[in-house]
Amino acid sequence: MTKLSLFGQFYFSYTYENNKYVLYLTLSPGIHEPQQLGLLIGLIGLPLIYFLDKQFNSGEAMKKILLSALTLITTVNVYANEPLPNWIDHSREKIVAPLEISKGESAPPSGFRLPAEYEPAQAVSIGNMAFTPMLQEIATAVVGSGTEIWISGEELNLNVKNKSLVKQLGCALDTVWMRDYGPVGITESGDLAIVDSIYRHYQYRVSDDHAPECIANNFSLINFNMPIILDGGNLMVDSVGNLFMTKITYKWNNKMSAEKINETLKEYFGVHTIHAIDYAGIPGNPLDGTGHIDMFVKLLNDETVLISQTTSPGFKEATENAVKYFKSIKTPSGNDYKILRTPGWSNGRTWYTYTNSLIVNNLALVPKFSGHDEDNKTAERAYVNGNPNLSVKMIDSDQSIIYGGSIHCVTQLIPKK
Repeated sequence: MTKLSLFGQFYFSYTYENNKYVLYLTLSPGIHEPQQLGLLIGLIGLPLIYFLDKQFNSGEAMKKILLSALTLITTVNVYANEPLPNWIDHSREKIVAPLEISKGESAPPSGFRLPAEYEPAQAVSIGNMAFTPMLQEIATAVVGSGTEIWISGEELNLNVKNKSLVKQLGCALDTVWMRDYGPVGITESGDLAIVDSIYRHYQYRVSDDHAPECIANNFSLINFNMPIILDGGNLMVDSVGNLFMTKITYKWNNKMSAEKINETLKEYFGVHTIHAIDYAGIPGNPLDGTGHIDMFVKLLNDETVLISQTTSPGFKEATENAVKYFKSIKTPSGNDYKILRTPGWSNGRTWYTYTNSLIVNNLALVPKFSGHDEDNKTAERAYVNGNPNLSVKMIDSDQSIIYGGSIHCVTQLIPKK
């Protein structure tokens, strides 16, 4: 079977068996209507069949294209397991939980804190529900760094030497977006615990929302329920108690005051200052489908921040506002932030970014995109320039990014005790 991509909007694969072609289409998140599918088949499928048939030199191309077209009508399959995007796909997802939800409230004792991503880590948690080749590459690199990999969802086969670092947890999931619904690890004097916030898609993705509790139970960890809606992709901290996010968290929790939300964040994560910046789009309608800070900002250490640079409307304003904000504040040591820029661009709803990376024990796993070799090299240099202690591994993110995320979005870091 051969797989191809066209314009980044859909993927198709084909086989030729028993004098017929079978064409499979995997559509991007924006294409679901039957009329669109029919148009794609007519404009793409039949000319493709004709081209392929000519390659076989059968001498009966036109005859076979008619036969293949009839077969195509009954054999085209839109993949039932097409990945669910970072946002809700209303054509495939329905509300299954009540609007009002509470997991209870159990704040951690004083002294617990959320470490920065660049502090020592015990594990990386992932959910094998899509993009398996990318997850295998991530997991192999994580294990190679001497870090555990915690796998929920479907079992993930890995060819690694140290099998003891691979933990198959058996937790049921709806989607791959572990960063947003997954367990947030906090530590205190050698103890590790989990903060479990309300996932913003809790009404649709119940298994995802309950994943932190399941993962915590696998390791007998205390699970502290947080009474606000919060995605991990909109949560970034340094090592001394500064928390950075976008203002979309206030929109998700619009029945609470900003002051109450900030107090809750401080109480659960052991931080002292909340920094809330603008995201691309209008309030409640982010251009990238998420509004998360990890889509355009990345702390490389307490002194250095990576921010996307783009000419794309909407995203340009948000990224430049982020630069202005970091220029207006000081680092924990009282210095100006070292601000580095990496390319970013939009194509329809898809926002391509290099800030959606994962730093785990001095290893930076950074997205790379086909056809953008110079941009990929620029991003790699930026990470090394920002933190010379990092080794950088670039990981193909062509498929995941059209669904609203890359490496950071599909991983959650568990800090070392």
